[in-house]
Amino acid sequence: MNSSSAGSLAVTRLAASENTARNLVMLHGIYGRGRNWHGIARALVTARPDYACWMVDLPHHGDSGPGTHGDTIGGLAADVAQWLAVNAIVPNAVLGHSYGGKVALALSARIPGTRMQIWVIDSTPETKLPSGSAWGLLDIIRGLPPRFATRDEATHAIMGAGYPLGVAQWMGTNLVRDGSAFAWRLDFDAMERLLRDFFGTDLWNVVEHPSSGHDIHILKASESNAISPDAVARITAAAGSHLHLHLRDGGHWIHAESPEVVVGLLCEHLPHTIGG
Repeated sequence: MNSSSAGSLAVTRLAASENTARNLVMLHGIYGRGRNWHGIARALVTARPDYACWMVDLPHHGDSGPGTHGDTIGGLAADVAQWLAVNAIVPNAVLGHSYGGKVALALSARIPGTRMQIWVIDSTPETKLPSGSAWGLLDIIRGLPPRFATRDEATHAIMGAGYPLGVAQWMGTNLVRDGSAFAWRLDFDAMERLLRDFFGTDLWNVVEHPSSGHDIHILKASESNAISPDAVARITAAAGSHLHLHLRDGGHWIHAESPEVVVGLLCEHLPHTIGG
């Protein structure tokens, strides 16, 4: 496993060998970081050693800087595209969860000449009013103290606002030691800008009219409302040889709750080095 930073993005590579034939770029959701996908990447490179997984910390997340193309879906996609170009990495597949799913769709529009798969894990191309747990967390975090004596203190505060233990603990991973206390590494003003653009960005054209050589796979988790019923119907109507909808049991964090589901789909559908 190798970590590097280029073009303001921190990226971790996981592969069975230094000379893998294919590349899968993995994009996390809002408030996350690349290592959220380490378990999936480890299982995938074991089952499919022809792939290297590149786990990206998107701008403003993890160890990445703020990026250079703006705090929008398109801006983050441009930052990833720049990182790919600078490092001469040709993606055979791009996977994004939630916020990262929309970035993956926007990225695909920026590299239309590259033959690849786009995996959208419980994310939507539609626009909607700001809502959901990630949006609600903005007000919760802003209402809490800026520093905590321990991560547990922050976890209990978030749980006190009605969020489950798992979400509170995961959010607490964004705290870093600052002297004798812990402070948020995230810029929540930037998070708000990113989320507002997520809800306001329409990427139906990318989904319904994929670029030549692109195959789009959308995974809809049954217990999640991230993709509305109307969007599911529209995706189903457009499905064909280059657009595929996978309905699976689980919640929005299906990759953490049931990693075997995501790994199984990837192993089944990712192209093979020979003949794929």
